[in-house]
Amino acid sequence: MPDITPIVNVALVLLIVFMVVTPMIREGIEVETPEAEVVEQLSEAEQNVVLAVQADGTMYVNLKPVKSHTLESELALAYRGHEGKPVVIKGAQNLPYKDILTLMDICKGIGAPAVDLVARKLK
Repeated sequence: MPDITPIVNVALVLLIVFMVVTPMIREGIEVETPEAEVVEQLSEAEQNVVLAVQADGTMYVNLKPVKSHTLESELALAYRGHEGKPVVIKGAQNLPYKDILTLMDICKGIGAPAVDLVARKLK
């Protein structure tokens, strides 16, 4: 009879690794978002296109880093298959209002009917 103990050990180690890594993957790009009193929780079932902008201006579309001159084309590419859903903008709290409006215009330009803005709940 073959010994299955090594196989079980490997399976348990893989399970632990996936349990540790999965929450980090779901969080996405770390952005210090502004706080708000009323924050609506997005459901996990809604697979939206996420545009994250860090305080230094670094931008990501669905975890993929993009440059400002390719933002519209990358966003349009990521939006394919998500037509009719809003684009989620996860912007740093110190971004100028003008920059957020520019991002919203780009989202509208690719056909997004709405934009959702991410905020942290006030403590």
